Amino acid sequence: MSTNSVVGYLRSDGSIVSSYVHYDGYETGVGMTLLEHYNSDERALAVSVGGYYSSLSEDLKSSLEESVHHEEPDMFDTMEEFELFLMENSHLEFGYLWTGGKWMVSSWTTTVEGTGPYAEYNSTWNGFSWLVTSFVREGRKTVQRFRNLALEDNRDTAEYDEYADELEVVVEKWHRYGMGEIVAEHFETA
Repeated sequence: MSTNSVVGYLRSDGSIVSSYVHYDGYETGVGMTLLEHYNSDERALAVSVGGYYSSLSEDLKSSLEESVHHEEPDMFDTMEEFELFLMENSHLEFGYLWTGGKWMVSSWTTTVEGTGPYAEYNSTWNGFSWLVTSFVREGRKTVQRFRNLALEDNRDTAEYDEYADELEVVVEKWHRYGMGEIVAEHFETA
């Protein structure tokens, strides 16, 4: 099973170029890779014009070479066109966009009415939110989930604990960064 995502770059003329990533599209997968390795204007554009990635690693060249497919990037004339594309393609669970010198991530609110096979899922598009905030929130949940798995009986817990420890370091780094940005913005407007 895969978690699909799109990585886009908003150009100065308002158009967007984007690439598809087949695996690990969630915030602690592709999102973390973008923050850690593609967090500059030059690198964000480079990752957005690749076209297709089976998975995204810190090495853009190997990500392209190891991809199953080789496709051209998608082009959108406007932000509205890009958002409509995300809304109409439900298999794209995460949309990332480089704009204003930072990564943003698509935001949805999903409600469930009913239960079991009769449940209806309704999604509402909320636009984009800052990836750092979303990554920290989801990263902390993931760390806790892996710590809980490590506590379960009859499991080899070392791998879960190790991953939780490594992720926690990255999450806390971006938490400090995000808080620093918020404080700096506050003092600029004060």
